[in-house]
Amino acid sequence: MTEVTALMPAAGRGERFDSRTNKLWVEIGGRPVLGWSLSAFENHPRVRAIVVAADEDNLPRVRRLQAQFHKLITVVPGGRTRAESVKRALDAAPGSSEILLVHDAARPAVSTGLIDRVIDGAERWGACIPALPISDTVKRVDGSNTILETVPREIAAEKIAWRLFTVQTPQGFRCDRLHRAYDHLLRLGGQVTDDSGLAEAAGIEVKVVAGEPNNVKLTNPADLNDLVRILAPRWARSGIGYDVHRLGADRPLVLGGVTISHGAGLIGHSDADVLIHAICDALLGAAALGDIGYHFPDDDEANRNRPSLEFLGEVKTILQKAGWNPHNVDATLLAEAPKVAPYRAEMQRNVAQVLGIDEGCVSIKATTSEKMGFVGRREGMACWAIATIIPI
Repeated sequence: MTEVTALMPAAGRGERFDSRTNKLWVEIGGRPVLGWSLSAFENHPRVRAIVVAADEDNLPRVRRLQAQFHKLITVVPGGRTRAESVKRALDAAPGSSEILLVHDAARPAVSTGLIDRVIDGAERWGACIPALPISDTVKRVDGSNTILETVPREIAAEKIAWRLFTVQTPQGFRCDRLHRAYDHLLRLGGQVTDDSGLAEAAGIEVKVVAGEPNNVKLTNPADLNDLVRILAPRWARSGIGYDVHRLGADRPLVLGGVTISHGAGLIGHSDADVLIHAICDALLGAAALGDIGYHFPDDDEANRNRPSLEFLGEVKTILQKAGWNPHNVDATLLAEAPKVAPYRAEMQRNVAQVLGIDEGCVSIKATTSEKMGFVGRREGMACWAIATIIPI
């Protein structure tokens, strides 16, 4: 398989974004923009390594991501310009790299299909970029905002038609060609806005493959709304959990990890915490990873009288090994008694601490069944839960 390395310049200040926070650390769905960009290449089967060039102020923060992104092998200090940052990342790339992808860290919505097209194009032609043909009418305007002319989107010259395109990243190159382009930059002594422009200046032919409208670059605050819309289907998955247990004498009542004086407790192999069991099932269901009975069977003596909060902690580990983090939980307990209100805050705190999420992301409610059914007859309790998970 071709050795593919992604180079990611991430040293820009993002001054047009007009934010006190570096735009690469703005969170979308609980994950920073840089995290989304890294994830696209971390999860791509053809990419073997990632090198990031970050500004000095953010070097420690970016380096901490190396524990989360195993393909992120090196983080180097960025330069004063984008070209300098790419050159430093290029110099740090593994010597075995055959194809190099240069991707703007501020393009977090790049798709697997687009990365594939660029890799295929670089293998076939040596250098290629994704781009979109301009479909709107283009005007040339002077400094006083006066229109000077309408720029034709398609011009015929000597029977050769050319069109205007907007350029995206990643831009793909065979390793020797990108090195040749940057050697030319040293001789040129000038600046370029993208790597394909530098390749062109070095006499390297660059081909174009189809870009994607959703491959938005975060430049202005308005772009953030577009990225939230585009990334929303990727960051969140939800699952439903349901559990029920009978009530019996001589058993402690444990709900949400809180032992409550009630005179009767829930019967089960573990501590029978019906609320935690429902939450576990909701989380596992969101990731399509089975259910609590599969992971913690009731014929396993190791689980006898075991605190269900331990199950919840293991469910979190199971999720993270599969690439997911818990994001929020909403549970409704069905019981005639006892009143849950005095214990709700402690229950929510227990769940939040075990899952490593904010207490504001845990909701626990209770309702009766109006004295109908087994709950109404105080024969047992039930719980419904919904949980949302997001990618690591």
